[in-house]
Amino acid sequence: MRFKKIAALGLLTGAVISSTGCSTMFGDNERVVAINSVPNGAKVVVNNVALNDATPTKIVVSDMFSPTLISVQTKGCKVQQFTIDPEFQNVGFWNILLWPGFVVDAATGDMMKIPENQRVFNVNLCQ
Repeated sequence: MRFKKIAALGLLTGAVISSTGCSTMFGDNERVVAINSVPNGAKVVVNNVALNDATPTKIVVSDMFSPTLISVQTKGCKVQQFTIDPEFQNVGFWNILLWPGFVVDAATGDMMKIPENQRVFNVNLCQ
């Protein structure tokens, strides 16, 4: 009887551990990017879709497997464009040990991260 309880607890623990990925649990999952401009109040376009918010603003990167193209523009000034290029998280290599974690991280996009130097953009539009 005692062996069955220990075995059931072991199976439950294994199921919980394998249902999450290493990048999901231990990775850098920040997806917010801040966009500031001089002058403030510039229009922001993300992947050819205009946002209702003007600068300063924050966006959430939803597609972690493709580059995100951002354009910032205001009347009378040159349009500034930049790209957010997600990169693979090294912690994701631990998924080799628990392969179901790879599926979880791939499905959620958590195997990728936004590089720290691409989390804040300060744009001077009318220079």
